[in-house]
Amino acid sequence: MLEGMLERYFVLAVFLATYFFIIYGKMPRSVIVFTMGMLIAFARVVESMQTHNIGIFVDFNTIGLLLGMMILVGLLKETGLFQYIAIKVTRLAGNSFWKLVVYLTISIAFLSAVLDNVTTILLLSPILLLIADTVRVDPTPLVIMAVTASNIGGTMTIIGDPPNILVASAAKIGFLRFSAFMIPPSLLILVLSILYFKRMIDVQSEAGERIRQLQFMDEEKLITDKKLLRRLLIIFIAVIALFIIHEQMDMEMATIALMGAAVATLVSRKTFDEVVKSVEWDSIFLFVGLFMLSFALEEVGIIDYLVGSITKIAHGDMALRLAIVWISGISSAFIGAVPTATVMIPVLRGVEFSSLIHWYCLALGASLGGIGTLVGTASNIVGVGMLENHSGGQVTYSKFLRINFPLMLLALSLVSVYVSLF
Repeated sequence: MLEGMLERYFVLAVFLATYFFIIYGKMPRSVIVFTMGMLIAFARVVESMQTHNIGIFVDFNTIGLLLGMMILVGLLKETGLFQYIAIKVTRLAGNSFWKLVVYLTISIAFLSAVLDNVTTILLLSPILLLIADTVRVDPTPLVIMAVTASNIGGTMTIIGDPPNILVASAAKIGFLRFSAFMIPPSLLILVLSILYFKRMIDVQSEAGERIRQLQFMDEEKLITDKKLLRRLLIIFIAVIALFIIHEQMDMEMATIALMGAAVATLVSRKTFDEVVKSVEWDSIFLFVGLFMLSFALEEVGIIDYLVGSITKIAHGDMALRLAIVWISGISSAFIGAVPTATVMIPVLRGVEFSSLIHWYCLALGASLGGIGTLVGTASNIVGVGMLENHSGGQVTYSKFLRINFPLMLLALSLVSVYVSLF
């Protein structure tokens, strides 16, 4: 008993120290998180965290998916594809920079409903960064707006966000039924988020002229190798198609992404030394560290204890609805959406009077809560990592929190009203 308490206190202390250093922002996030995860493994307070069990506490499906898509998107980027798309999109928007941003944001949201959020961010963030450079605006709010839109869009469908897959599977909710309930609040929150970010984007009067200059460029000349581009696009489309049917094929998305990256590297006639330059290694190691910390929190019973204690306070149907929304939302922001959904599912199963509406509360809370902090979702981490590589600066945990935490509170408040109406 005493030994179990000591393990719990040790893991909790490491977790709190990790977040202190992340928020303090003086040291690289990825190094801190990975080091703290390794500290728990090294101290052996969680017996199952050993090298031969690494597949238990590190989700290599996520890591492989990230790695494969980063390589594939990096190769596509070298062909000039994203610059080509940027010119086409700016012509659709005319001379309005804000209209251009809205078009891209909506595209990101709806793509995230049918693709995974990370892939969408990997594809469209380079376009936003290019446009920000052209118009000479700070790309930070644009990228944070993009990752927020990807999380909101992913909330709409079962396949859009990993927590939705977990919840829908546990509750046995069909695709159309799930989407019918999730789309209305997601669309409202998307509109409000666009208006929320509009006040942060400082556009100079010369922006329209700079966009016009971008429109006059000959996009055909931006493509460096048309033959290679065609081959890479075929590989990319094949990868996306396989993503859509991967469950029917009983194949993991990581396997598909890594196979696509391997074939793309082969047809590009490059070595892995060359292609890994496009990999966001900080993001990869940050994910590994977060998986280790989340696993340790679950293994020593901290998450179960916290969630179980709070849900016992919620007596009655309506109180339980609101408790699930806010507990899962806040937990997702600070611990992550997937670990939150994983722990909340058995808790919700144990509640005698739980019904279908409570499962929707969990899906909405877990998915939208992740927009609140830098480490809430995978797309947040990847998008900010790309921004930092591009600009050479750092988006601190506290800066992301100041921007997005109020928006997360607004989203959870609207969800609370929405689920109370049923």
